[in-house]
Amino acid sequence: MTTAIITASNILCAIGRGSPQVWASARAGIARIGDSQLLDRNFDPIQMGLVPEDALGMLTPDIDRLPLPARARRMLRIATPVLQDLAIDTTAPLRLFVGLPQLAAAEAPWLRHFPNYLQMLTGVPIDATNSVVIAKGRAAALLALEAARDALRSDPSSPVIVGGIDSFLDLHLLGVLGDEGRVLGPRVMDGFIPGEGAAFLALSAEGTGVAVNGVAHVDDPGHRYGSAPARGEGLAEAMHLLRGQLQGSPPPVGVTFAGFNGESFDAKLWGVAQLRHRDFFAPAMAVEHPADKYGDAGAATGAILTALAATALGDGSRSGSAFVWAASDHESRGCALLSSTGH
Repeated sequence: MTTAIITASNILCAIGRGSPQVWASARAGIARIGDSQLLDRNFDPIQMGLVPEDALGMLTPDIDRLPLPARARRMLRIATPVLQDLAIDTTAPLRLFVGLPQLAAAEAPWLRHFPNYLQMLTGVPIDATNSVVIAKGRAAALLALEAARDALRSDPSSPVIVGGIDSFLDLHLLGVLGDEGRVLGPRVMDGFIPGEGAAFLALSAEGTGVAVNGVAHVDDPGHRYGSAPARGEGLAEAMHLLRGQLQGSPPPVGVTFAGFNGESFDAKLWGVAQLRHRDFFAPAMAVEHPADKYGDAGAATGAILTALAATALGDGSRSGSAFVWAASDHESRGCALLSSTGH
């Protein structure tokens, strides 16, 4: 079985640019969340975790002329410097597996063209024909990681990139979430702070880096907007599938990078999963939930957490295996297990 190795990663979010800087900021407890210029329906400023304007890429005239919504434009500007700065060999076309927000194709036809737009903006050669867009929200990048690992098994000679991009800086989206009482504020305690970000990872079938020992996902009918009872079992079921993939005896999970966004809904998912798989975790396991520093990064969540986990294992600041999980607002729950190739 081909092992997927993360050979490089890059991140851009409110607390930094580059995986080492973002990880250092998260470990230091540095938060970049503040009042935005947008107001909620009670005329209170909406707190957000936004990428500074001078860190964003610029749209080319060809892209700028396209009838793209503001959210898509913002996402492209966030993603451009991240992909451009990823330490990869760009002599061959890259297969891109990217996680994006969960939007209907009819509502957002631009989603399927995202790899083409990134190629136009960055100059990075992307094999658009063999690239995959997964529009599934927070867990999307973990689903993309699963698809990318399968692609490496089929063709280990061709480079693979996994990514996730999103932004909540969208008036319509914030209005909908505000009406649902989900945006944290003076009158909402069980809510989240909207954020944004992008992360990309380079995967290879061999080399040095951090190994992806397993990655799995399930569709949980008991999601936030579903009609089935929310029993919180989806993540536990995904972990069961993941553990069935493991070969040998990877080190006990020493750190979990959790997809919490500040809302209580996901606490049940994690509680059920941790209880049912308690033998999987080291007694002194650390739990990292960096969204409290940069806000909810939406569909970038899975990619950012995976990049941070790979960075933590790579620099030795965390030991054992690293477990990563993320849950979307809708049915997708994804998880992955990483370990240093030194083990």
